Amino acid sequence: MNDFYGIAALAAVIVVYIGEKVQQYLLTSVLREALKQAQAQINSLNSIKAAPPIVVTQPALPQPPVPQLPAPSPAPAPSPVPTISGPFAGAPAWFQWALHEIGFHEQGDNRGLDRYIALAHTGANGEPWCAIFANAALEATGVMGSRSASSQSFRSNPNFVQLEKPALGAIAVFWRGSPSSGLGHVGFYRGENANRVWTLGGNEHDMVQIEALPKSTSGFGLVGYWWPKAVPLPSGGPVMMPTGSALSITHDPSAASVASDASAHVKSGVQENITATVFGDDGHNAAYGFRLDNTSPGVALPFRFSGTRPRVRVSNAHTGASVDCDIVDVGPWNTHDPYWQTGTRPQAETGTDLGQVSAPRHTNGAGIDLTPAAAAAIQIDGKGLVNWSFIDSPAIKVE
Repeated sequence: MNDFYGIAALAAVIVVYIGEKVQQYLLTSVLREALKQAQAQINSLNSIKAAPPIVVTQPALPQPPVPQLPAPSPAPAPSPVPTISGPFAGAPAWFQWALHEIGFHEQGDNRGLDRYIALAHTGANGEPWCAIFANAALEATGVMGSRSASSQSFRSNPNFVQLEKPALGAIAVFWRGSPSSGLGHVGFYRGENANRVWTLGGNEHDMVQIEALPKSTSGFGLVGYWWPKAVPLPSGGPVMMPTGSALSITHDPSAASVASDASAHVKSGVQENITATVFGDDGHNAAYGFRLDNTSPGVALPFRFSGTRPRVRVSNAHTGASVDCDIVDVGPWNTHDPYWQTGTRPQAETGTDLGQVSAPRHTNGAGIDLTPAAAAAIQIDGKGLVNWSFIDSPAIKVE
């Protein structure tokens, strides 16, 4: 009996053992098959080549034309200011610009002002134009003006400050009628004496000129001086005009064409390196009403003197030989160019005269004429450079 149970137990152990082996075999077979199928899928995927992407093209739609806008106009650059030597070399740019406008004359009744109006950003043809011109000079040289056509606008405009004393180029404001009328005149300060202020301005006798204006009368008077706030304040002070200075200058007095400083000529009283030519018309009447005498030393200067004319000493600029002469005629080219008073060079040196007799002519640059006797005395043969000065200095009046 016991043997039977032992055999049964052994058989059970054998069955369990065989079952485990069968399970392991079956599991291994399943795993092997699964791995085989997975590898087949991997191989299949690797064999598939990526298809190129599908590109769908759309027909180009017509584009509306792009409007071509005009290029913006560049801001106007300030007008170039010519280089100036002599007494105006240190003047502000607007004063130097205005100097080269001297001689402009209005057309009709305050008309022909389009260029000044455009520069000034104010005004219209037909209006009084002294403030238009002052604003044009400022704006043309990069300084913002009052942008008002009123001569009194500089007094209250925040862009300007009042000066305690005048300076070359300062804005001189005058009243007209009464101090409270709101009317008046404006120009740039050139100089003064006890009774007058010389101003460079527009609408002075319908033109641009330097004019001596009264400081105070019953109907006209000086208000004061103003200066652009954006520009450093001037260090100069009043400019005193020489005795006998012309009351009106209607041509550009800054046309210096030599290297020497014209202001030194005025201080020393000697006009240096002036081109001299020789004239003579023996027996004919001169500008002062007497007959020319080629045998007497004489000169012609481009200005008509009244009263007693001063005598002149002329010397050869190279040799120093000199001769004393009477002023016997007016010329050689102009009749109102007292360059020795304004501290400038003879206007004829520009190559063109003032056109005081007829249309402007081409000049030979001469600022003084010599009679044959004067030319011979200092050995000037037809044309040469001279230095000259007044021997005496009486008050010189302008007719």
